[in-house]
Amino acid sequence: MRFNFDLTESNPNSSSRKSLTPKEDIQWVPLQNHPLFASSDEDTAPRSPSNLLAWDCASRFYYWDSNLRCLHRISIRLGDPEPSSVLAASLSKVLQTDAEINFEVNKISINRNGSAMVLSGTNGLCVMYLYGRSFGKDNAIVCRTVSIGSQIYFNESNVIRTRRVSWHPYSDAHLGILSSDSVFRLFDLSSDVLKPEQEYYLQPVEPGRSRNAASICPVDFSFGGDHLWDRFSVFLLFSDGSVYILCPIVPFGSVHKWESVLEIYSDAETFGLKSANPVAVNNSNRAISWLEATFPELAHESKEGGLSTLKAHPYAVFDASLCLQGPLRKVHHGGEDEDPAVSVAECEGRAISFLYDLASKDSILVTAWSGGQMQIDALADEIQPVWMVGSPPRLRVNSQDHIIGLAMLCESISVITSNQECVVLEMRTLNLLLPVHVDMEKKSETVEEWTNRNPPDIISKELLIGPKVVLVPQGSPNLRSVAADSIEGRSTLHQYLNLFHENYVEYAHKVYFELEHHGPRLKRIIDDQHARLGEAQEKLSKVRRKQSGLEDRINNAMHQHNLLEQRLHCLKNLPGAHKKPLSKAEREFKSELDHFTGVGLDALRTSIDTLRARLRRFTQSSKGDVANQQMKIGGRNYALDAQILQLKSSIAKLSLLNSENTKKVKLVESVLKNQESSR
Repeated sequence: MRFNFDLTESNPNSSSRKSLTPKEDIQWVPLQNHPLFASSDEDTAPRSPSNLLAWDCASRFYYWDSNLRCLHRISIRLGDPEPSSVLAASLSKVLQTDAEINFEVNKISINRNGSAMVLSGTNGLCVMYLYGRSFGKDNAIVCRTVSIGSQIYFNESNVIRTRRVSWHPYSDAHLGILSSDSVFRLFDLSSDVLKPEQEYYLQPVEPGRSRNAASICPVDFSFGGDHLWDRFSVFLLFSDGSVYILCPIVPFGSVHKWESVLEIYSDAETFGLKSANPVAVNNSNRAISWLEATFPELAHESKEGGLSTLKAHPYAVFDASLCLQGPLRKVHHGGEDEDPAVSVAECEGRAISFLYDLASKDSILVTAWSGGQMQIDALADEIQPVWMVGSPPRLRVNSQDHIIGLAMLCESISVITSNQECVVLEMRTLNLLLPVHVDMEKKSETVEEWTNRNPPDIISKELLIGPKVVLVPQGSPNLRSVAADSIEGRSTLHQYLNLFHENYVEYAHKVYFELEHHGPRLKRIIDDQHARLGEAQEKLSKVRRKQSGLEDRINNAMHQHNLLEQRLHCLKNLPGAHKKPLSKAEREFKSELDHFTGVGLDALRTSIDTLRARLRRFTQSSKGDVANQQMKIGGRNYALDAQILQLKSSIAKLSLLNSENTKKVKLVESVLKNQESSR
């Protein structure tokens, strides 16, 4: 996969990025008064995360909007007549990604020529190409956006997360990534965004100790500056505060100054090969071979003397891998080379951020700690490449056997140069004053923001004084033979004092001047923190006042709940509560029984009552007629006797029928009871 980093915009009407001002006649306002940064109501507007600003070091300022998930581009220029103030165009261009950003962006960074922007977060990483784009609705610019290392980072099958992402200072297309699996990878975005060009597996195992790679982990890194082997070095910071170095590392195809490469090449031939240490001589020979293979023009210096730049060619030593040099030992106030664990014990917490800077010819290392401290050190000796023989790298080549990728296992080893071990000079440890109500996460954000050269939210008075200078201790090998009260000693000390004054004291005054202007912002931040604390305390007091009432309501609710459970239990024990519905045949049989009970049985009972009444009347009338007949007629009436006998026979039959009907009624009632009980 190959991407073009040409800076030509697709829209012919768009202005060149090198123009200091837009061609349109627009209004210029101070940057802090720009409409994009206008203050809004804190109750309604969400708080945006920090570190979402970037500058292309020319005339354009970029700001990532976390709410709208878009990038704002603002044209800026120095103020007139006050050049210290920055003016910005009142209108900004809106740049949108052509792919959906499904993660929260917490850091943006632009490459050297301003053609690409890195959008990184805890759950995603992508690059947004700012040129060669199309235009969408509302005059928004749609930019091509691609994910970086999607097969390695933020994958569902693994839990690898990025710890630090940074553009290489000598390449517009190379991106360095340090991840949670203790691997440093270098991607060439112009060639492949999925597979890294170079991989370095970090194993910080110190000789003579039982520590392993799991005991500490890398948390940050920084590329070196334009000074000797620093330009080919990667400085790595581990969680315990120890600093390691990988050297040499060069992006394939990167361009370097002829003078810079020739200087380290000449030093390696002049000083490295003449060392009394055979290990240093061996490393110097490998360094010279590496330079000649990486920059073939060095071998033809007389023929190619007119070159101003050199292009790095892919190369790797086939029988050795780079050593993880370190941890760098420190020389501090006591003047004795103590164990690294002792020197970092002064700082609290863990190391969280790291910054490398070059002051004249001195390499400055700044370490930020989670406890709110910032430690400033300086390299006391020059960096030299070191290889580990017997650990060959893994190479990835194309069909023409050209190297397109490599991987190395980098183990820790003590740094050995031509004269002595490489150490760092501890200059100053600064304490960042933090209120007690600020949480640890806020401390980390503050320290990390300061190390990235952004004004911190909270700064102590000690920082406003500026870093102090610590003299080179008398135990240094260069001063052991010089008496402090001699002319040579005074001259040497005077020379060191001038050197420190030139490089550090003046720098301290610049830092003091910059920090002195942060008073209003500091006061505003502190007032905001105190206001938030007051609101939180007021809410807590309200909760405490309502706590007793809430407890009573909760107890009443629990009591009612128990009563309802008891009633429900009683209802479950009632008869018929668990009855099943009747089937179709049972419903038909019950309907027939109900019809017989309601119609036939009532009619039968009515007939029986009627017959009984007629029988009583007939019996009474029959007795009266018989008495009268006996009085009038002394003889016996046989016809009447026959009727009486017939009537008695009918009554007997009726009684029998009544008995049978009663039995049937009882039978029906028993069947109904059995049906009811079976349900």
